[in-house]
Amino acid sequence: MPSGARRSVSFGVLIAWLGVTSLGAADPPPPNPRPLQEGHAYILTARLDPATHTVEGTATITWRNESRVAVRELWLHRYLEAFRHARTVFMRESGEQLRGVRFRGGGGLDVHALTWEDVDLLAGVDDDPEADDRTQLRVPLPREVAPGEQLTLEARFTAHLPPVFARSGYHGDFHCVAQWFPKLARLEPDGTWATFPYHGHGEFYADFARYELDVIVPSGWTVVATGARQLPREGEPTADGVRHRFAQDHVHDAVFVAAPWFQRLSARFEGHGRTVEVELVHPPGFGHAAARHLEVTLAGLAHFAEHFGPYPYDQLTVVVPPAGADGAAGMEYPTLFVTAGPWLHVPGLPMALLDEVTAHELAHQWFQGLVATHEVRWPMLDEGITEWATGDLLERLHGRRRSGVSLLGVDVDGFEIRRALALRGRPTPPPARPVTAFKSGYAYGRSVYFRTSVILETVARTWGRARFRRALGRYARTQRFRHPTPDDLFAAFDAEYGPWMSREILRPALFEGALSEIFVAPLERDGGHTRVVAERRGLPIPRRVELRGPSGRRGLEWPGDAPRLELREEGEWTSVWVDPDGHALLDADRRDDARGARDGWDTWVARALTVAQALLGAVGP
Repeated sequence: MPSGARRSVSFGVLIAWLGVTSLGAADPPPPNPRPLQEGHAYILTARLDPATHTVEGTATITWRNESRVAVRELWLHRYLEAFRHARTVFMRESGEQLRGVRFRGGGGLDVHALTWEDVDLLAGVDDDPEADDRTQLRVPLPREVAPGEQLTLEARFTAHLPPVFARSGYHGDFHCVAQWFPKLARLEPDGTWATFPYHGHGEFYADFARYELDVIVPSGWTVVATGARQLPREGEPTADGVRHRFAQDHVHDAVFVAAPWFQRLSARFEGHGRTVEVELVHPPGFGHAAARHLEVTLAGLAHFAEHFGPYPYDQLTVVVPPAGADGAAGMEYPTLFVTAGPWLHVPGLPMALLDEVTAHELAHQWFQGLVATHEVRWPMLDEGITEWATGDLLERLHGRRRSGVSLLGVDVDGFEIRRALALRGRPTPPPARPVTAFKSGYAYGRSVYFRTSVILETVARTWGRARFRRALGRYARTQRFRHPTPDDLFAAFDAEYGPWMSREILRPALFEGALSEIFVAPLERDGGHTRVVAERRGLPIPRRVELRGPSGRRGLEWPGDAPRLELREEGEWTSVWVDPDGHALLDADRRDDARGARDGWDTWVARALTVAQALLGAVGP
């Protein structure tokens, strides 16, 4: 989709609601390496007690050893243990806060029983492999499990929800029940368990599986969850409430959200050979804003399906949290995400920020929902690619310079904002680092979110957006239902551009933090000629160069394989502009990308306009 294009999303919502149109051409089915539900499955039951904010649960976990070696132990995650006290790894790394929401205590996950073949496995567990942290559970087995062998665990547990914090918990009657059950770590093909404590800035990594979920809540409550609702759709009365059933194949997590006052909007997305029922729940009084969240969701389903392959599930649920539940806002789960934003949407407001969280969490349905990367090890493959996809969707909805914010009536390029946030200020580690390399959430966000997206956007603008989308789309389609690494991303881009792309651009930028900076010398006049000298340091990114003067404008191409540009041009040129279109975003200081004649007034005018271009994202005058 071309940058700057606009569409009437309201019209798209209307026709999607009526279900009378297809929003895109049919795609071939994505690669599916195996019937994953046969090897891995979770059958979960949950009884929510809103008075004590606890969940009494059981789990039947089927798991197959898909590695090349026999294993004699299992590792499980108990993420809610991160909220047991202030000394856990999560609390130490996050400073007892996340996104401005402070920790208020009260969480935990007690496993009461864990058996295999009627053998009690709890007697030999190591539930504190990291000092003061019980988010991992090491479980020795009574015998080896051979490659290809399958086992079934039975568990009984109690989840204690904290006051809503770090993606999970309660606020009044609102309950976001996430990371609530003992969950197997992923066993890599070499027999290594991908286990880790719950980190302050990392999230989750697991096998794809079939999930079946039974949730019992008080009568009159609404429940939404991962997967499609099973019959009866409105629940089945029980002695202590109403039972709601959900099921989904090929997902790597399950979550449910419950409240007694949810209001609903629904729509049907049809396109790319798929029909998706979209359900949005929101608090009373949020109806106008909720309608906008639904608009963005439907437009995003079409946009991302076009470029990354169709959304493969029958159901997508969007949750708008109530005021005060910010700790649960802005979080993705398979087939369900929690958005954020004010209670009122103002049509025509020249800002895309109100749409950004919905766009971002929807993009996560592809990265890391379908392309299930190891976020603790490679967070850039999750958050960085998602951040680029977010900006790309916002440009589709609002246009390039309406996809950021409005500053004194001037629309600012959203990726220019990301560039400024990523490259200005104290240096941070390059994006291709594990979450433990970042000492603060600020450094993590600048590098993993913004710098990665700026690197990707530089490639898109420099070598063409359609070509970039083909490369990223190849990655998204071939790695669907898999667990790729950066090498898989590079292979997809090299297949589109050639091996130079990863060797000369992506690897140095992502792993080493390489930039592409320009220095332009003042122009010198030599008789009837003008001498232009410019140098590029860092990545070999080509630039467009524009000479300006009394005779008009003249455009030149500066190839990527030439680190120095030296010209002697006939005529009187008063200024030179490098990259006037703002394609090469990996330049920390754009003030020296334009020059006038030595000691002339036009030197200062050129520099001032370059700074304005960098700040506003506008094309040079």
